Amino acid sequence: MSTSKKSGSRRILITGGRAPAALDLARQLSALGHTIYAADSLASPLLRFSRCIEKFIRIPGPRDNPSAFAEALLAIVREQSIDLLIPTCEEIYYIAQIKNKLQGCTVLTDDFGKLIALHDKASFIRRVEEMGLPAPHTVLLETEEDMHVLLEREGARKWVLKPVFSRFANHVRLYSPGEVRPRINVSRANPWIAQHFVVGREYCVYAIAHKGRLTAYGDYAADFTAGRGAAIYFKTCGRQDLFGWVEHFVHEIRFTGQIAFDFIVNEAGVIYPLECNPRATSGLHLFTPEEGIDRALMDCTDTVISPSPGGRPAMIAAAMLMYGAAACGTPAGLRRWIAGLARGRDVMFSPGDWGPALAQGRILLD
Repeated sequence: MSTSKKSGSRRILITGGRAPAALDLARQLSALGHTIYAADSLASPLLRFSRCIEKFIRIPGPRDNPSAFAEALLAIVREQSIDLLIPTCEEIYYIAQIKNKLQGCTVLTDDFGKLIALHDKASFIRRVEEMGLPAPHTVLLETEEDMHVLLEREGARKWVLKPVFSRFANHVRLYSPGEVRPRINVSRANPWIAQHFVVGREYCVYAIAHKGRLTAYGDYAADFTAGRGAAIYFKTCGRQDLFGWVEHFVHEIRFTGQIAFDFIVNEAGVIYPLECNPRATSGLHLFTPEEGIDRALMDCTDTVISPSPGGRPAMIAAAMLMYGAAACGTPAGLRRWIAGLARGRDVMFSPGDWGPALAQGRILLD
């Protein structure tokens, strides 16, 4: 698809402009001829420094002042004649609650109740099991006693412990038989889950759907990560088994919006979903303007848009330099890291749009 200006361009508002995925999305949509606005509660998010946006507007934080946040979005939609609003980070949970008030524009998010049920790691696994799909044995922990009983009864297994609501693998703990019991701050107000540790290769998926119909799909192996956290290197795998799983899941729940999954696939090829993020993720880096992701976002395609096979991998270069080498462990792993660095394109740098990359230090301070 041509990246020149085209008829049918839209005025698009992207919120949560602090994430590299939001920056990449804005660049792609701008290259496809759309006019991009950005809004965030941070003073210096990545998107503020990009030449691809028409205007950045700072808005109140939704957690601290939800009513002011809602009023600010209403004003932007009205004053800038916004056609499409795309949330990218956790502000989506607030926007989902007010989307019907944002008259005159399409808001790319499903209902609040559905989003929370997917974001809740225990609820998501229950939904997977209800569909008859394999899932790692998962136990909800709401008290210290729950943790004690679990380890007394099933302490011979290796477990992954994590909060029900978290991202970037924040606070993840691993427990193996014979180890000292991990200390976690668990309560009914701060529930955790314990999942059987599954041996296999980890994959991540990013997709877009409208009323249960898949319009975009991309997957990549989590070969390089920031510690135990988010992936920092993105190379298309094109696994048809994962595609089929995601297509079935979004159809069953009639999902609308951006959605992402983490999976483990074992040696036998069994797919085990670990968690779901019903929002934008780094899987956006798999796409380039040539694929035309705008058609998937606007539900203007009869086919599922996917990254071009054999395309150049994307990476967050600063994170690769910080975490990648330390995670190699072997000479072969080091060679793989060096090869990845040589081949990958840094998602922060873009010809003619150096602002976000140069402002990284200021952004970290903010």
